[in-house]
Amino acid sequence: MTDKQLIKQLLKDFEVLKKENIQLRLRLTELEERLAKYENPKNSGNSSVPPSQDPFRKPKSLRGRSNKLQGGQQGHKGSKLKMVDSPDVIVVHDVSHCSCCGNALGESTEGYDARQVFDIPPITIQVTEHRRLSKSCGLCGKQNKGAFPSALAQEAQYGNTLKSLCVYLQNYQMLPYARCSEFIADLTGHCISTGSLSNFQEQCANNLQGYQQHIKQQLLQSDILHADETGIRLNGKNSWMHVISNKTISFFAHHLNRGKQAMGDMGILENYKGTLVHDRFSSYFSYQCNHSLCNAHILRDLIYIEEAFGAKWAKQIKELLIKAKNKKDKERNPNLKASYYSRIFKQYVNIIRPVIKGYDKKFKKTDEQRLAFALEKHKYLFLKFIEQAHVPFDNNQAERDLRMIKVKQKVSGCFRSQTHAQYFASIRGYISTIKKNKLRVLENLKKAFQQKPFLPITAE
Repeated sequence: MTDKQLIKQLLKDFEVLKKENIQLRLRLTELEERLAKYENPKNSGNSSVPPSQDPFRKPKSLRGRSNKLQGGQQGHKGSKLKMVDSPDVIVVHDVSHCSCCGNALGESTEGYDARQVFDIPPITIQVTEHRRLSKSCGLCGKQNKGAFPSALAQEAQYGNTLKSLCVYLQNYQMLPYARCSEFIADLTGHCISTGSLSNFQEQCANNLQGYQQHIKQQLLQSDILHADETGIRLNGKNSWMHVISNKTISFFAHHLNRGKQAMGDMGILENYKGTLVHDRFSSYFSYQCNHSLCNAHILRDLIYIEEAFGAKWAKQIKELLIKAKNKKDKERNPNLKASYYSRIFKQYVNIIRPVIKGYDKKFKKTDEQRLAFALEKHKYLFLKFIEQAHVPFDNNQAERDLRMIKVKQKVSGCFRSQTHAQYFASIRGYISTIKKNKLRVLENLKKAFQQKPFLPITAE
């Protein structure tokens, strides 16, 4: 073999070894990731995994330790049941004879002391009969009849108070139809069919159509909106419950899809010009508004990368974000100086940059690298809460709004029809808005049946 042939063969062998080396490195990276996930599984403390799927160990909290003792703190005013000045019922316990000598005491009273019992009187169904009188005209003989109120469309029907109670139980206390019917029967002795309960849902949701249009316009005027979505079962299949909200208003919509089509059907985001806070789901970026990303999500991801791969940079970014949040919270009126934002931004970039530069394009990105690239790509959106005073640190508002949707699914199971899922979405949004405005739920559900629902005046 000539020198030329030998060199050619060596080069050929080198290329083979090079390819094998790349394949082995890819395999090694894959196995390291699998091992890391096995040794440090994702949970609700280090990822978006729901708490219901956590293994049997307590996840780490993102909250720092406080030095406060458990229970009520010093100076805290306790509360107890207090007597009222005007009780509804008075029961007199008289004394007729002296306990010492047995002498009759007569009718005169020198005074009294009192104790009060707070209780609910027996609850029954009250039936109100409306009678339409007939009268004949003495002049022409024509028979005339009085007029029933327009709400009395049937011979026998349920009243708005009972309807609102049933809707309250189904959409606020999350009782399924059967258990709601059982509760009403136990409470009043009257059995309501599940068909009637379904009709109450439909009537309430239909009466909220004007309310829905009103709050859409109110949300468009809000400087900050929060958006999120969660999976919910519909006849054993996946579907989605979407929320767009702020501090005073919640708008829910059910949809078979998660992405752009669902968001478009909601009819809000395409006209919104404020700042939308979300969790980095790609469909939200298609809207021409300002964007801010949820740092609570990214903190959980950073904890996982730190635990699974021992990445020091992840710990540094986590601590940097928490430090900036604490400073903003401490300011009360958080108009942080531009110099502070610049300093944090510079530190953020300096931590991320080495991880980005160390990536070899020949290889598939690891979980660690994917997170680093996401942090670099959206650095302005993750740090916007420092730059702009009105922008929140996280998307917890939307997550809190969606929490009761998961409770509904846990207690009542899946929805049987898309129509009734949307009924629930409309009513749940109304109830959430009522609670945010510190109003009474049952009272305002009754107003919805009276076609006079509560309408929030300002968006935030």
